[in-house]
Amino acid sequence: MSKQASYRVAFTLIELLIVVAIIAILVALIFPVLNQAKGSAKKSACLNNLHQITAATQLYLNDNDQRFPPNSYYEASGYPRQNAVYWFFGIVFTSEDEATMDLHKGLLYPYQKDTDLVACPEGSLLKPSFSDAPFALKSTNAPIGYDKNVLIVTGQSANNTAGVYGPFPKLDMWHEPANTVLLADSGNPPSNFSPQTITYQGLALPKSLVSFNAKGCPSANVQARHNGMANFAMMDGHIMSAPVWAPPDIRSDFGTYYCSAPAKTGFLIGPGTSPTAGKLAPAGTNFYYVPDKNPNDPFN
Repeated sequence: MSKQASYRVAFTLIELLIVVAIIAILVALIFPVLNQAKGSAKKSACLNNLHQITAATQLYLNDNDQRFPPNSYYEASGYPRQNAVYWFFGIVFTSEDEATMDLHKGLLYPYQKDTDLVACPEGSLLKPSFSDAPFALKSTNAPIGYDKNVLIVTGQSANNTAGVYGPFPKLDMWHEPANTVLLADSGNPPSNFSPQTITYQGLALPKSLVSFNAKGCPSANVQARHNGMANFAMMDGHIMSAPVWAPPDIRSDFGTYYCSAPAKTGFLIGPGTSPTAGKLAPAGTNFYYVPDKNPNDPFN
């Protein structure tokens, strides 16, 4: 009776290395695609957030004689310090020296009914800038990601006899709502002593209204967080994505500011303009932020 020999089939070391190399190549090819798809999904979610917040703002305008919400106002808290109410949240005191950021207290919350809308999915590295508050502030649920056009809510020092330009709190004061920023992806540039922060005090103008020079990195607060693009909501309700003009990083007595960090920080500048930080800025640099788009308007 013949005995049939049995054989064990196995990979050789070279074959195994080839398989590992092929897998590594596939992973290298697939991961960027997956990351890009994930980034695109977050960008879409951010655009949806801005769309919903803009719709809530328009409802607020309808209920308030076409007047935008104020940047903030104060109300009694039952403690020595008053509560402060902003567009997306309220600072509510829970004791004499402690407060919390309550998203349900925001001026727009009754119109949007969703606290998740006020956080950009790509804004997880941002921190709220209330570190100098003279009380302990719980900011676990801080709204991270968006700010409004500063000229809606705050007048700016200007080089004219009046001394102040704005604010322009009513919609009919704005001549071209489709070309005017309402909200944008926002955050201050990181530095070597501070993380990325958000202040909720308004989107900075690209051009100074006093010197007419283009502003530098420390003033920038629009962030291109979505694969080099920033999301914007315009006053007429449409949403757009655009790259930002990022001034060069700058060293100062207060540290180095990094506008060219991964979440590029800068300004949305007017079409066709090409400013240089610290130098006289062309007419139209502030185009997307001011109510008067006329090239002869010195503040445009």
